[in-house]
Amino acid sequence: MRRTLLLFLCVGIFLSCEGVFTTSLVEWAQRDPSQLNRAQKINFAQEALASGDRDSMEKAYDALKDTSDPTLQPLAAELAVGAAGVKDALSTVLGKVAAGSSEDEIKTALQEAFESFSEKDLTLIMEASDLLTSAESGGGTITADQYFITGVGLLVVALNDAGGDVTQIDTSTGAGQKAIDFLTKAKDQFAPDSEAAKLLNDFSGYF
Repeated sequence: MRRTLLLFLCVGIFLSCEGVFTTSLVEWAQRDPSQLNRAQKINFAQEALASGDRDSMEKAYDALKDTSDPTLQPLAAELAVGAAGVKDALSTVLGKVAAGSSEDEIKTALQEAFESFSEKDLTLIMEASDLLTSAESGGGTITADQYFITGVGLLVVALNDAGGDVTQIDTSTGAGQKAIDFLTKAKDQFAPDSEAAKLLNDFSGYF
């Protein structure tokens, strides 16, 4: 079964974590990002994302998190989930989604990854969710990647709310409900009959 589109989605997420520090990023990090102008903040944010370095992503996020600009809020949200370590900690989960693994395999991988998240990480994920919601209200453009990775992160928050028991995740309210909403919106950016849409629909249906 071909899963090309969703594989591209997940590979794109993984590649964003595989960059290395550049001289310019080190130079930016030596300054206070909050004092940079808009264009410089965006440049710093993009380099931080490319580096995959959580500390740099957190600094860039701190510089953008209070923005009310719906065109920047999705970028700030992406920095927040990056700083929370969602992409790294959930790499096995993301790989299993792309591979069309079973419900039990995906839930087991999520359960195993859960322990690596701190309260601070969970707070960053919720802040990312709020930023995407605000961007939606303001007419901002949110990519399937941004919806997908934030939605998966919200499943971790919902798992925490469930006392760490993956079988007790509640998707009828709170973080769980928002997770399914975002995953559905990621799915809806693909053609209805595409393999990516089918896999995302199956994944959402497991919770």
